[in-house]
Formats: sequence, C-alpha cells, structure tokens
Amino acid sequence: MRTLAIVGAVIIGVIVISGVAGAVSGGDNTGETVRAERWADDVCGTVGAWEGQLKDIREDLRHNNWAARRSDGGTGDSDEQVVTVKGAVNRMILATQQTLQRGIKRAGIPEESNGAEASAILRDWAERTETNLRVAKAVSKERPTSVSEAFASLLPPVRALARSAVDGRAAFRRVAALDPELADAFNRSGTCRRLMEDRP
Repeated sequence: MRTLAIVGAVIIGVIVISGVAGAVSGGDNTGETVRAERWADDVCGTVGAWEGQLKDIREDLRHNNWAARRSDGGTGDSDEQVVTVKGAVNRMILATQQTLQRGIKRAGIPEESNGAEASAILRDWAERTETNLRVAKAVSKERPTSVSEAFASLLPPVRALARSAVDGRAAFRRVAALDPELADAFNRSGTCRRLMEDRP
C-alpha cells in the first residue's frame, strides 16, 4: 500500500506541476496558418485534455480494489496486478499519442514569423514525451511477483512524465521567447492563463 501511495503522490505531483485545465478547442488546422491566439488556445487546451487523461489513469489506479485487499491465493491475483499496471502505462502512451501529439499538430502553425519554429518546439516536446514513456515501459517489462513490485514498475513511466512536465514548461518558455506576439498570445488566452495560474 505504501508503494501505491508513493506512486499516487508522484502522479498527483505531475498533474499539479503541469497544472493545465481545459479542453481541446476542436477543428483540424494541420499544416495551416492560424491566428496566434487561436493557436495558443488550442495547444494549451490540448495539454489540458492530456493532463485530464493522466488524472483519470491515476484515479483508476487509486481506486483499484485489488491493491487494497489481501491476496486470496488465486492464480488471478498476479495476472490482475500485471494487467492493471501495464494497462495504465499503455493508456499513458496512448493519451500522449492521440491527445497530446495529435492535438498540437492539429492546432496548426501560428501566423507569426517564427510560427513554424514555435509549432515544431511543442511537437518535439510531445514526441519526446512518448519516446521517454516507451523507454520507461521497456525498462519495466519484467513480470512483477507482488503488488509492491507491480506498482514499483510504474515508477519509470511516472518519472518520464515528471521529466515531461519540466521539459514542457521549458518548451512553452522557448516559444514565448521567440516572438513578443507569441508571448502575448499566451497571455491573452484564457486557457493558457489558467495553465500558468495553476502552476506553483
């Protein structure tokens, strides 16, 4: 149970560090030029939707009843542990692919002179996040023999997400530094302002 609490606390920390609330604005502007403020709304909303999915994964793990009960000695106990933990990591990767990466791509390119570079910075961050999660998953492939080992196998993916949170903040700072108009777009976007307000 202690390992479950530690993993839960780390995942909560990732959510708080990233601190995004919101939903994807919608529309596919892949490869198209869009107003900077709309782009900012879309990318911040995308990150918010992704973080919401991570929070759901954390809640599912927290409420999983097999972690709170004693093993009944049945052969299904070990399988149940493996399926739950592996499923959580797979869901993290899927959310990163389908929500974070796809959403940033669909947001298009801000119309400012450095817009293509700004879009590439965030796309690169999202791709690195997926790569790091896949590496973490590969490191955790051994079949756990206990509940504590099962949850310990979540630590590499959680660390990868924590690294992503730090890298994500740096990516957004780099984008804002490219052009005052892009920084202003983040400031004018209600979704992005909430992102910044929620960060410690």
